[in-house]
Amino acid sequence: MNINLSLSKSMEDYLETILTLIENKGTARVTDIAASLNIAASSVNEGIQKLSENGLVTQQKYGPIKLTKKGKFAAEKVHCTHQILAIFFSEILGVEPEIAEKDACNLEHCLSNQSLTAIIEMLIEKNKLQEENCSLKFLREKEAKEKMTKTEALMLDQIKVGAKVKVLKINSKGKLKRKLMDMGLNKGALIEVKGKAPMGDPIEVKVRGYSLSLRQDEAAEIMVEEV
Repeated sequence: MNINLSLSKSMEDYLETILTLIENKGTARVTDIAASLNIAASSVNEGIQKLSENGLVTQQKYGPIKLTKKGKFAAEKVHCTHQILAIFFSEILGVEPEIAEKDACNLEHCLSNQSLTAIIEMLIEKNKLQEENCSLKFLREKEAKEKMTKTEALMLDQIKVGAKVKVLKINSKGKLKRKLMDMGLNKGALIEVKGKAPMGDPIEVKVRGYSLSLRQDEAAEIMVEEV
């Protein structure tokens, strides 16, 4: 799972709001997000479309918005950073809680992991934060996933039926690479594995709104990440 995301402040606000709504109400809908952020529903729809294109959320037509694995991880990172900063401002610097919340909301989008780690360690040292509560445990998990992403690439033929993935790279060259690209399997394309024959060949996938049948050796040339 690629977690080296480059998201705008508004995109991160959407993700954090979706996460909070799901945790508090069990579901997140466009109207709820708009009300929480005090913006127009049309703006939320545009934001959700961008998040969907980046594999961070899914939504059936007029249905609730759901976070993908990658989307949930990004949302939790923002939410965690917000909590840490709010505690730091109020408990260490003595800032009024309301102002601490506002400042945390502004800074959560631009704080480096190095600075965040230093703040967390200070809070733990001063007994203002328990390590298991949204702290270094989260950052260690992030580092572990980054390491795993670099060392354990997934190929399309390894993906289970029902899973959704995004194309990272086509390893083959020449005619086969051109064939796969002409089929819409370009970098960034979202793929849903619909089925596999008993022996794993062929593999049925859905990409860009239509179904394809791939040989196993063709799918083995397509590097992907789960979304």
